[in-house]
Amino acid sequence: MPILHAGQDDAPTRIVVYAEMSLRGEQADIRALVTAARYGAIPAVGLALVPALIAAAHVLRPVRRLRAGAHRIAEGELDTRIPVRGTGELADLTATFNTMADTIERDAAERRRLEAGARRFAADVSHELRTPLAAMVAVTEVLDEDTAHLDPDTSEALRLVAEETRKLARMVDDLMEISRFDAGAAVLHTDEVDVAAAVRRTLRARGWTDRVETELPDDIRVVLDPRRFDVALANLVGNALRHGGSPVRVVLRRADNLVAIDVVDRGPGLDPAVLPHIFDRFYKADSARTRSEGSGLGLAIARENIRLHGGTLRAADAADEGTVFTIELPLVPPAAVPDPRHLDDIGAQGTDHDGEPASSGEVGNQRPEDQ
Repeated sequence: MPILHAGQDDAPTRIVVYAEMSLRGEQADIRALVTAARYGAIPAVGLALVPALIAAAHVLRPVRRLRAGAHRIAEGELDTRIPVRGTGELADLTATFNTMADTIERDAAERRRLEAGARRFAADVSHELRTPLAAMVAVTEVLDEDTAHLDPDTSEALRLVAEETRKLARMVDDLMEISRFDAGAAVLHTDEVDVAAAVRRTLRARGWTDRVETELPDDIRVVLDPRRFDVALANLVGNALRHGGSPVRVVLRRADNLVAIDVVDRGPGLDPAVLPHIFDRFYKADSARTRSEGSGLGLAIARENIRLHGGTLRAADAADEGTVFTIELPLVPPAAVPDPRHLDDIGAQGTDHDGEPASSGEVGNQRPEDQ
């Protein structure tokens, strides 16, 4: 420290004095504090942490169980329940969760019961109507042959009755077919076929050969159900001819392990709001049109037939104009086995009166608004 002059206003001198003092005592005190913290505070914190973790686990374990239970319910395991343990808010929350699960399971069971009843009703009514409708169609066809000898009013009335009877018969056939899909009883009767030849047969059987342009490379063979493929393709081509612009084209191509068939028209295309619903049953793009020639099930049946083969059916606007429906089929479909639990929903074996697999009726050539 500096030395000051006495009597001269304490002016500092140039003399500096240094003092040396030992800090061993302070260092010992610090070591003692560190030792006390090491052997006292840290074990105390550790001992306090154990009950804290136990308490946290006691709180978090029920929360984890609730999360796992909610996840299982979201995956469809509606019988999931969580045991209620203890008392308090978490126990009340668990009991509320179980009550909610009971309600969801009960509502789901009721919905399944109502859906099964509706399917069975539609299938039973359709089945019972087929025989009288077959007789009515035969009678109206006979009467149609004599309309030339009747007065105009009677002839027109007979023509209207015959047309509506045939339309009703198509709708009944389509309802029976869609009932089989809903019941899981639709099966494939497969054969290995040349896809190009199958497309040509579909067009020739309906007199569309001169109205449809085709690109059909040969030697593309697929295992499929010829009848179901015919129904699906004929519906798409018929819709394109009726509501799309000419020319209508059917293009067959090979894509890796799939076979793709494009049905392209040059019409006005589809409204973007219609595309998500185009395969819905009874969907009408124009709600003002309450009457149509089809059953409203044509595209839905076409998609189900393709799905049964393990394929897909998509609709989109064409690159330039018009609409393109694309069928994609695997070279070999997956095995389709009917679910025996649902066979009662559609009657014995899901067959017609003569024991043969039921057809989906005549193909409706309608867009969604007309089907």
